[in-house]
Amino acid sequence: MIYFSPQHQTFFDDAIHTAEHIPADAQIIDETQHTTLLDALNRGAKIKSDLSIAERPSIVHKWQPETQEWILDKTEQNKVFQAALNQKLKVLASTSQDFVTTKTRTDVVPQFEQETYALQGLEAKAWAADKTADTPVLNRIADERGIPREILKAAALRKALWYEKVAASVAGQRQALQVRIESAKTLDDLNAIEITFRLPESE
Repeated sequence: MIYFSPQHQTFFDDAIHTAEHIPADAQIIDETQHTTLLDALNRGAKIKSDLSIAERPSIVHKWQPETQEWILDKTEQNKVFQAALNQKLKVLASTSQDFVTTKTRTDVVPQFEQETYALQGLEAKAWAADKTADTPVLNRIADERGIPREILKAAALRKALWYEKVAASVAGQRQALQVRIESAKTLDDLNAIEITFRLPESE
């Protein structure tokens, strides 16, 4: 015969266990009950003394054998919430970076070239303000590409201004989302925050 012990939350079989090893609270169960109770235990539920099943409300609930009920473990709840909040912030950061990288097509440009963008932008702005301004980096790029310097400078200026506009817009959106995430009080609050970004409107 198969027994189940609510106190130990486990099964015993008299074909394996001697009578002295089967707890006093163990109750005889049939095959159907065995399957039902085993499935319940495997999904994290607990079995009461009347063999009824007490489902675990959440991962932050702790079973109390004395009262045979689940109680909210606030310490664990805080740990789980903080971990979820930190993960949400990481996703926010990576999603915003990926959005800007993709929309400005810097994902198809090698790192060393990206590192010249700031200087290219400064030279392009200086050229826009004063067509006689010295622009050695842009001049070299134009010459290597075999295109007129003025055309490259104009293109560099448009690219720099567009990147700044996209970056500023997404930075503002990201910061607004960060405030919402850090203001969340529950996991439901966190899960309700959708992380999406949009491009700025063209002027």
